[in-house]
Amino acid sequence: MSLTPELTQELNAFPPALRALIDAELAAGNSIVEVGHSFPAPPVGAYVKLANKVSTRARASGDGLGFYERSGSSYSGEFTDAKRFHFVLEPPNPPPAYPDMDAIRRAANPEPAAGVTLMPEGECAQALIRRAKTPRLRAIKAALGMSTQPTGVELLNQSATGVTRILHFRDPRPPQEIQFGLERSLMFLFTAAMEDGRFVLRGQTTQVGANYSFELRFDAALPRNNYYTLKVEASWPKEPVDNHDYFRKSAEGWFKFWTRDFGAANPPAADEGSPIRYQKLCDAARDAEAHLDSVSAIQQAIVAAMKAGGSFATSHKEGGTTLRWIERRFVRSDYGDNPDGQIYSSEAEFLIALRKFYDWETSRSYYPGKAPDLAAWKLILRLLRTP
Repeated sequence: MSLTPELTQELNAFPPALRALIDAELAAGNSIVEVGHSFPAPPVGAYVKLANKVSTRARASGDGLGFYERSGSSYSGEFTDAKRFHFVLEPPNPPPAYPDMDAIRRAANPEPAAGVTLMPEGECAQALIRRAKTPRLRAIKAALGMSTQPTGVELLNQSATGVTRILHFRDPRPPQEIQFGLERSLMFLFTAAMEDGRFVLRGQTTQVGANYSFELRFDAALPRNNYYTLKVEASWPKEPVDNHDYFRKSAEGWFKFWTRDFGAANPPAADEGSPIRYQKLCDAARDAEAHLDSVSAIQQAIVAAMKAGGSFATSHKEGGTTLRWIERRFVRSDYGDNPDGQIYSSEAEFLIALRKFYDWETSRSYYPGKAPDLAAWKLILRLLRTP
C-alpha cells in the first residue's frame, strides 16, 4: 500500500511501537481503511483502522503495547500505547450465524427418556402438580418438560395504584458491594440498620412519576454464597385511571432491569448459614466507608483512585465523554458528533468540573431540588470505574 504525504504525516505522530506495527502490517499486505481522531482515541490522539486483523505479532499485550479484545460493530481488537492516545484497530468480527430454529425447537420439546410415561395434559395433571410435595413435584415437572428451577420472585400484592415484588437471590458479593451496585444504578443512597439480627438497607426514589421504596435484607452467609431478599414497592396513587396500566407495566419492567444481575434462588432455611461469618460481613459492611465522612475525604478517595487508573465515562447515541488522569494531569475527552477535549490546570479545577458534570445525574432522586453535597459526592464515587 502506497502512502500519501497526508497519511505519512498522520502516521509520523504515532508512538514508535505503534508505527512499527503499522509498517509491519503494510509490508505483510494489510492496508489502512480509515484514520480518525475520535473514539476510542481522544482528540489529541488518533487511530488507524486496518482492513484485516494483525498477523505480524501476537494479538496480546507486550513490547510496550496494550491489547484488548473487543466485539463492537465498528472494530474488534485494539492495540494502544500506555497513554491510550493512539490506537491501531482491527476490523469488526463477522456477524454470528443465524440460530438453528429447528435445533431450538427440539431442545424445547425433547423426546421422553426410555421408560418414562408422560402424564396426560389438562386439568388432572395440573391438579396433581398443585397437590404434590416438593420432591414429587420436581419429578412431575421434569416428566412434563417443565422447569424445576426456583424462580425466587414473588408478587406480594397488586392493586390499581401499586404493586410489591420480592426477589430472593444468592450472590457471592458482600452486602456493601450489592449496596454500592444498586446505588450506582438507582442514583440514591441507602440507609443501613440491624433489625431482628439482620442487616437491612432501605431507600426510596421516583421513577417516571411513580414512587419506589426498596428494602434489601441480608438473610444468611454461606461459605461461597450469600442470601439476600430485595423488596420493591411501587405506587402511583395520584395518577388518573387511564394511566394505571402503563405504570403497572413500567413497574414490572423497572424491577426486571434493576435485578437483572442477580441469580434468583429459593429463600434459605431459618438455620442456614454461619452466624460468625454473617456477623463479620455485617461489621465489614458498616465499616466499608466509615472513613468517607466528609466531602473532602470522598474527593481525595476519587483523586487517588483516578491516579491509580480509575476513570469516569458516559456514552449516548451522539457520542460520550471520558475523564482520566494522563501524564500527571486530569484530562476530559469528548468523542462522537462533537469531539472536544480539556486539560485541567489543577486538582481543584477538575473537582469543580466533575461536580458540575454529574450535577443532573446525582440529583435524579432529589428532583426538583438538588442533591446535598455529601450525597452527590458519594454518588459520583459510585460512578467511578476502577481497573
